[in-house]
Amino acid sequence: MFLHHTMSDREILRSCEGCTSQHLRLVADRLRVRVDGMRDISSLANAALVSHDMGEIRDALREIIDKSSSGGT
Repeated sequence: MFLHHTMSDREILRSCEGCTSQHLRLVADRLRVRVDGMRDISSLANAALVSHDMGEIRDALREIIDKSSSGGT
């Protein structure tokens, strides 16, 4: 039995690859969505950091808020 609360997202995903347990597959699928959302948020934040256009920064911040409010989807 895996102790998911003590594992990093990456460790959980790796441990669930090829798993036949419906519960662990569900955990892995949800984490994949979460990790993808965090990757998108990171890209938006980095783009806003280097931007000199207030409109682009504001748009990136709005998109970050939207993505974080919807659980990364």
